Amino acid sequence: MKRLIFLLSICLLALSSCEETMTFDELICPEDLVCTEELRYLSYSPKVNGKPVILDDYYVKNLDNGNFYQRNDLIDHLQEGTYLVISDQHKNELRQAGTILRFFGIQNGQLTLQVDFKVGHDCCHIIPLGGPFDEN
Repeated sequence: MKRLIFLLSICLLALSSCEETMTFDELICPEDLVCTEELRYLSYSPKVNGKPVILDDYYVKNLDNGNFYQRNDLIDHLQEGTYLVISDQHKNELRQAGTILRFFGIQNGQLTLQVDFKVGHDCCHIIPLGGPFDEN
């Protein structure tokens, strides 16, 4: 009986030490996944006292990998005072469970605005997870 308990203990120890745990961030998208071909984007319209903030320039930094995203000519139909945070073009640089993106707004050569957003993806398109995004 002691031998059986000893053998079972060793087997359980061996199985638990070899088991790999997969976190949500490590999920792999299926290769045969069919997605729509639309380009989705998330935008932000900062306001002060209910009035739109007009920036001279802006950029967004991916806090996971350090990449910067600038203005995007593909999204040129946004109203004045509305700024692109991220689009599907950068989906593969985001963790599914969420990546923090920091929006930096510049007026008169000075950094005047910093806002954090959390963005993930569903294997096909980006999805907003936190932050003051516009409703598209």
